[in-house]
Amino acid sequence: MSCLRQDKSGAVSPLAFGAVAIACGVGVALRLVQNLANTALWVDEIALVKGIIETDLWALLTRPLPFDQVAPKGFLLIQKLAILTLGPSDYVLRLFPFLCALGAVIVFAAIAWRILPAVGAVVATVLFATCGPLVAFSGLVKQYSTDVFAAVALTWFVLDLLDSAELNRRWLWAAFMGAILVWFSQPAVLVLAAFTPLLLWQLSRTTPANRRRLFAVVAAWGVSAAVVTAVSIASMTQATREYMLAYWADGFPPRSARLALEVLWPLPAIQRLFSGGPGAQAGMGYPFFPLYPALAGLGYLALWFKSRSVALALVAPLLCAFVAAGARQYPFSDRLILYLVPSLLLAIAASVELLFRLTVKVSAMLGALTVVAVTLAAVLPVAATPPPYRLGDVKSLLVDVSSKRLPGDAMYVYYGAAPVMSMYASTFGLHRGDFLTGGCHRGDGRKYLEELDTFRGTSRVWVIVTHSVAHEREDILAYLDAVGTRLGEIRIPSRATGRTPAPAEAFLYDLSLTSRQAGVTAATFKLTGPNVPDPGNGCVSGPIAMIPSDFECGGPPETSCTRRSSEPKPSTGER
Repeated sequence: MSCLRQDKSGAVSPLAFGAVAIACGVGVALRLVQNLANTALWVDEIALVKGIIETDLWALLTRPLPFDQVAPKGFLLIQKLAILTLGPSDYVLRLFPFLCALGAVIVFAAIAWRILPAVGAVVATVLFATCGPLVAFSGLVKQYSTDVFAAVALTWFVLDLLDSAELNRRWLWAAFMGAILVWFSQPAVLVLAAFTPLLLWQLSRTTPANRRRLFAVVAAWGVSAAVVTAVSIASMTQATREYMLAYWADGFPPRSARLALEVLWPLPAIQRLFSGGPGAQAGMGYPFFPLYPALAGLGYLALWFKSRSVALALVAPLLCAFVAAGARQYPFSDRLILYLVPSLLLAIAASVELLFRLTVKVSAMLGALTVVAVTLAAVLPVAATPPPYRLGDVKSLLVDVSSKRLPGDAMYVYYGAAPVMSMYASTFGLHRGDFLTGGCHRGDGRKYLEELDTFRGTSRVWVIVTHSVAHEREDILAYLDAVGTRLGEIRIPSRATGRTPAPAEAFLYDLSLTSRQAGVTAATFKLTGPNVPDPGNGCVSGPIAMIPSDFECGGPPETSCTRRSSEPKPSTGER
């Protein structure tokens, strides 16, 4: 199975090994930069963090998570033990995902070195080290970096089981780690399901002693996967199940075969994974679509002719992911399929190796240019937008706001910014009574204007906006510009590869000028865009429902939103 990187004397090339080591160093450095930036937690992270911090260990492992969150029990256990031991800082919360991201770099490089010739091994490691979403998710309090580590670790184990003439103690290690990793990664169950037929196929090709060992591995994996699946289902409410199905609806094929053919499912998800785009948090930002998916397909084919067991080990999780999505059990969408990226990058590197061997026969220069062109184009997204990556960094925004805010200034927090404000406001001298949190009114944009009407007559009002949806931000700002005077604004840009996320923003308005307000009302102001509720992204479930509104907007149709009574409010997890 192995393809050694050898020079003419038969020795392993130190140049190739050195290049792989340097690429690993670059990957570690990029992930370190991401984590040291200590950016603000994102909305989805906050929903998970609140559940981890505010729930005792036993309940965390046995009951559903709040705010319709879903996470592996092993991941929750490690996170809870970390904060109990080291405290609930952002660095501590991100420590385990960060360590998994570093481990994934090393294990991936070992796989590339094992199955690919010199050029392919170097290219694969470079692609993995500089993959934008892999760098970004190394600094998020979510399980996606753990998913990637589990996928590459299980791939290493299955390659070892398929390649070894005598398993010795390797089978014990593979059985144990496979049984453990499924408790830390949900898609690891799919990876084990994909690898099991390969091990069963291997039973007919090996010695009786190895058959018993492989059967024990399959049994250990199967039992652990079955138990973790049962536990996961039992600890998820029906409401969360429905929320997830609605939220990830684009990750499942249309129920009609005709519609599936019309939209070319799963091509849109594949395009977002490779090219990025709006809403694609795991998009790699690769140019020239569909070049890189085509290279991946060519790479799987090239590996098939070199080693069928290697090709099957790499492509099986991808095929299993399609089957799981078709059965509506696991979405084939965005960050949920980040664990498939290592396989795709190995396949791309295999095709680059093949192209190099073909073109170098014509010209050594042409062969080198081919490798450099394909690799540099894939590295370009991170080179053009290097880490740290940030999404709605209200932490940095509040640094500037606190320096400009005067005593007595009013503050309105758009509901999309409410979760992150609840985490960091007190750090910057803002207590819960210093700002009012707006409600979520997706589908009824005038309610935001009615909430802002309660600030009319106030000379200094800060409006904090991030994680805005559709045209809501534009409507809010247009209305404020119509009824008041903008005194200043602060904008902290977000950074990501393959897309341009909305920034974190603060706007300072003077709403005391009654002459500007005359004739402009929330009821008659022209809204900019359609206010159509999104069934997969509503207001009453999920992370967006974490923080209660300070306004009452549920009265009769002609009743405007009013402020709730200023009673002491329960703790929202400020720190």
